[in-house]
Amino acid sequence: MIVRGAFRIANSLSHSLRLLFRIFVVHLALGTWLASSMACAAGAEPPPAAPLRVAVYDVPPYGYANPDGSLSGISVDLWRRVAERLERQFKLIPVSEMETILSGLEQGHFDAAIGAITITTEREKRVDFSYPAHRSGVAVALRRETGPLSALKSYASAITELSPLILSSLAMLVLIGIVMWLIESGHPSAQGSESSVITLRDGLYWAIVTMTTVGYGDKTPKSTVGRVIAVSWMFASLVWVSLLSTSLVSRLTADRVESRESISSMDLTRKRLAAVAQSSGAEYLDAHALPYMKFNNLPDALDSLANGKSDAVVNSVGALQYLIAKRYGNAEEMPQGLLAPAYMAIALPENSQFKRPIDEALVKITSDPEWISLEERFFGK
Repeated sequence: MIVRGAFRIANSLSHSLRLLFRIFVVHLALGTWLASSMACAAGAEPPPAAPLRVAVYDVPPYGYANPDGSLSGISVDLWRRVAERLERQFKLIPVSEMETILSGLEQGHFDAAIGAITITTEREKRVDFSYPAHRSGVAVALRRETGPLSALKSYASAITELSPLILSSLAMLVLIGIVMWLIESGHPSAQGSESSVITLRDGLYWAIVTMTTVGYGDKTPKSTVGRVIAVSWMFASLVWVSLLSTSLVSRLTADRVESRESISSMDLTRKRLAAVAQSSGAEYLDAHALPYMKFNNLPDALDSLANGKSDAVVNSVGALQYLIAKRYGNAEEMPQGLLAPAYMAIALPENSQFKRPIDEALVKITSDPEWISLEERFFGK
């Protein structure tokens, strides 16, 4: 009995040991597999981030589409540098209307928007903005006055302004003609000579031809006093005509310069105004309660100015300068100065995670002399 009991105990212990060994082997294999899986997971690269969706406001020279479909512009170049610092891929999406950009940022269709996007109070209510990317401002484009009619207007304006000098010249001319007639008509040698100044008409005629330095010689004074007056009138005429001509030329030159009136003295209330809908120019006009015609894009607005349908176009200064220089140089011009200073920036959705890294990148890029030189070449400074 004792032997059988011991045998059973030994047999049971052997079975238990085999079972424990099997469990140990299973756990060892499972642990090895888990460790291997975790090591593989730790060594594997994370999936690449999705490209940023960047809207490009189609307004040269900040952003525009080339014939081959690629996008260029000063803002596009700036964004490429920003994206390089962020180490992010991106997709550029051309957009022609500001409302599409603003609503796209609000609804999450775009991660950022670049181009001629001015920081304004109304836009800040809907989207966020980065550190300023470009200096800008609200400016005005006017139709250039050219042609014979414009020249005649300038000449008439100059004549009107110089009218006191012209009237005094005419009065002096008449006075000298009368004096010469009175002196010469009673002189004995003047009688019977066709070249003598014997009538009032002869006196005025002689004074005119002498003043204008024509001096035909068909009418000449015969008396000594008359000849002294003639010599004096010749020298006086030289001075008088020189004064009159230089004053007229100076006035015409000044009138041409003043025709490019400064914005500070411009009265927009008397002009037919045009602006691109929801542009910085449109917001400026709305803020000052000035009526204006709305256009979908800047070329259409400038066309209305060139065709005489409007008197002035209000928009951001950089875009106006670029388009006028490229397409409207002979028909339109810009007065000096700005209606209001402003800045352009990268537009972002509210609470964007990219705002801080974009701001840091912009601060470094825009302060680089190489970038400043590139921006100056874009705007022809």
